[in-house]
Amino acid sequence: MKIGSINNNFCFGKKAILSCKIKKADTKEAQSATLYQYDKNNPNDVGEILNSNLPVYYAADFASCGHDFSKYYALKVDDSDEFASFAKVSRHYSMNGSKYDGFNTVIDQVESNPDFIDAELPLLSEIASEAYNSDDAFILTSFRADNAPYMKKSSFSETKEGNWAIPQRRFVNLIDRAEKINSIEYLS
Repeated sequence: MKIGSINNNFCFGKKAILSCKIKKADTKEAQSATLYQYDKNNPNDVGEILNSNLPVYYAADFASCGHDFSKYYALKVDDSDEFASFAKVSRHYSMNGSKYDGFNTVIDQVESNPDFIDAELPLLSEIASEAYNSDDAFILTSFRADNAPYMKKSSFSETKEGNWAIPQRRFVNLIDRAEKINSIEYLS
């Protein structure tokens, strides 16, 4: 009787989620890109992020030690391996008596490369898809609205607290818009 190793059943490291098209800001030329979910416990992923064109504070946060339940996503241009957008996302439960009570997806960090047009849209679409599948009531940002003004183009609304929010009823519109604009093909 042959018994296989349990380690053969697991794949750790970055995982390709979708492929899409994004446009260069200067030439309007379409570029193929792939959205990945990164594993901060994988040394190859940490090395890739540290040696990337991402801002230093994103790379330092990703490479920091300690247990982290956040998910890290990055949209990379296939030909150049240049990062077009990046996000750190977590899920929280709120019981403070506001309209945001219950489970919510929280975008802790997001960065969009200005060399591309709407490079955050495929990434936000994946976040909305995961939030919808988890039956989260809202997607919220933990940063101020003026730090990412492009979120308004993706159906987010500024809250009275000064951050961005999108209710579940608008998740599907965001996903559909991204699929149409970016020619999204799901890989997993």
